[in-house]
Amino acid sequence: MTATMTRVVAPRDAERLDRVLAPVRQELESVTDRLLSQLTDPVARTVVYLITAGGKRLRPAMVLLAGAAGTSPNDPALIDTAAAVELIHTATLIHDDIIDQSPLRRSHPAFHHQWGTERAVLMGDYLYATAFTMLARLDQPAVMQIMADVCRQLCRGELREVEARFRLDLTEPEYFAIIEDKTGSLIGGCCRCGAHLGGCASDAVERLGRFGAAFGLVFQIIDDCLDLTGDQAEVGKPLLADADKGVLSLPLIYLTQALSARERAKLFAPLARAQKTPGLRGMDQASLRRVAKAAQESGAIDRATDRARVLMHEANGLLAGVPMNGLTETYQQLADYAVTRRS
Repeated sequence: MTATMTRVVAPRDAERLDRVLAPVRQELESVTDRLLSQLTDPVARTVVYLITAGGKRLRPAMVLLAGAAGTSPNDPALIDTAAAVELIHTATLIHDDIIDQSPLRRSHPAFHHQWGTERAVLMGDYLYATAFTMLARLDQPAVMQIMADVCRQLCRGELREVEARFRLDLTEPEYFAIIEDKTGSLIGGCCRCGAHLGGCASDAVERLGRFGAAFGLVFQIIDDCLDLTGDQAEVGKPLLADADKGVLSLPLIYLTQALSARERAKLFAPLARAQKTPGLRGMDQASLRRVAKAAQESGAIDRATDRARVLMHEANGLLAGVPMNGLTETYQQLADYAVTRRS
């Protein structure tokens, strides 16, 4: 699949998500308008294609849905906060793609692939700064504190992942510590900000924040599984990327546990070579396909999916103490989407 592919999200998944997010569809359109209004400077126009490339908008949607659970669901600050978190998310994607050397993002050329690494680093920084400018204008110290903490966690998670590369002895708790920072923190922060701005009580803010963090973990685990089993045309980015760059995702951790020491050494031998040779890519395509096949045949994919399903079930239980304002079914459908999506 080349970098010119234009298919963004599998139709079935796109339609499902569109139905789930129907309660905040109008507000999400306002978020997109707000995003584009922040990118009119000539230096920022090059990133507009990523903003309009069909991303799921899950993070701004989580802000809006959490806000809708409160007593002030129409607070204009919710739109600005939702737009700001999408800018932060886009910045992380640009930087992640540089680190991962990924040629694709949302089925379009990754920003650094199209504009160069120097511009990509600076554009990510520009988007962070723009997001925090928006948040500062809201004069909401709690929201600023939440998102500042989130950005610190995002960076820490990326650093932890880089430091853990090529480690075949990576443990499940270490993996979860990484993704709690890298993925859970932002979605949890989205829910906390939305709930706070929406006028939720402190207990509801905490519960929705914990739900969002767990949702982020589940989303990452399913991403890990799709990296091994998905369709690139549906997923919208290169597959088999984790093993190629020496990152042990949850299904790969389960795979290493299912193999004997000899089998593990043989299957992951290219990673051992790459660890000793800086700059060498982890695995060739044939080796990657063998790893993906082994993960499926060993039950590692099913085990990781089951882990995600349990986490999502536990997260749903957190919502029992939240006045959902008619959104209970929406959250249930959102949880089901997180576990069963194919893109």
